[in-house]
Amino acid sequence: MFNPNVRVEIGERAIVSRDGLPHRALEPGRYRLGRGEAVALTFDVDALTFEVRPEVRRILPAEWFTERQVNPNQRGVLFQDGQPVRVLGPGLHRFWTFDPTVRLEVLSVEVPPPTDPRVRALLGDEVVELTVGPQERAVLVVDGRPDRVLKPGLHRYWKTDATIEVRRLPVTAPPPGDARLLVLLKEEVVQVLVGQHQRGLLFVEGRMTGVLEPGRHLAWNTADSPTSVSLVDMRHQTLNIQGQELMTKDKVSLRLSVAAEWAPRDPAEVQRVASDPAGSLYTLVQLALREFVAGVTLDELLEGRDALTRFLENRVGPDAEVIGIRVHRVGVKDVILPGEMKALFNRVIEAEKQAQANAILRREEAAVVRNQANAAQLMAERPAMLRLKELEALEKIAGRIGELKIVMGQAGLEKLLTGSRE
Repeated sequence: MFNPNVRVEIGERAIVSRDGLPHRALEPGRYRLGRGEAVALTFDVDALTFEVRPEVRRILPAEWFTERQVNPNQRGVLFQDGQPVRVLGPGLHRFWTFDPTVRLEVLSVEVPPPTDPRVRALLGDEVVELTVGPQERAVLVVDGRPDRVLKPGLHRYWKTDATIEVRRLPVTAPPPGDARLLVLLKEEVVQVLVGQHQRGLLFVEGRMTGVLEPGRHLAWNTADSPTSVSLVDMRHQTLNIQGQELMTKDKVSLRLSVAAEWAPRDPAEVQRVASDPAGSLYTLVQLALREFVAGVTLDELLEGRDALTRFLENRVGPDAEVIGIRVHRVGVKDVILPGEMKALFNRVIEAEKQAQANAILRREEAAVVRNQANAAQLMAERPAMLRLKELEALEKIAGRIGELKIVMGQAGLEKLLTGSRE
């Protein structure tokens, strides 16, 4: 039976339909309906939110409600009188505005969750609370890809889908080698490439903890345990000690240049003992050089350069081993005398060479005279040999002139004529 009288209670709103179609909205109060009208829908405004068909929404007064869209990467929290009362998921939402204390706060899941425990309680499993210990790091992984690194402390993160997970990484174990993860951990991981000719010294909290062989190495570098790597070149190196001003035992000043070839023997020992191994070796060679030169004369020095080399190797080698380096060879490059000493030295050499030349010349002259004396004695003992020498001389003379006349004694002429008659 049709009842034209309708009462809308406080806290309610009603929709009247005419001929089955939404017609008008009623506020609290008493109403008399006309023919063909009926109450089709009643709303409880204390429920705060509501859902209606589009044709109903069109007849609702705009001041009755607020309409907000919550995106997939958002969550809405409805507050009433300062208290969070409901969470709204992604989608289009409408809530009554009759209560001025009602408001909607939209949260983004791309930023850390709210710290208000009342809101977290409403969000339920979509917010996870995690504690990371001082000896570990946590990596938030989304769909198999590292997204964020969580340092020690209390953390909250959104878990809006099943692909989100947390991986714990203890800093007592080697860091992971995943390149994507290393990008996120770059501030807390030392990554070093040790060349074939190098060794790496690993320092943790200022203490050397190991020697790294050639290759790629990773180590944690945290605020509680700072880590660094120092590279040591293990190849042979040449140290040049130029122009050392020295004085010999006989008070002659000169300058010496020396070269030393060396290489680290123990990189850890080098790092521990010597802040500047090349500088330390320079001092060792310099002192040994002064010691040797001060104990020999100039002549002894110039004649015994090999002795100087052996002395330097024997003296410097053991001392260098103490600081972790090995000396492979030490040699004298140059001996430079002062200008006046060089001129004097050249004159001495010139005089020595001239004396040697004179001695050789006199020896040659004496040998010639001695040979001549021996030949004269032989010819005196054998006249025929003297005659042969004469004939050889005449033959040489005849070869240079057209005619040769020989005047011989009477005895010789008679002997020559007698021989011709016969």
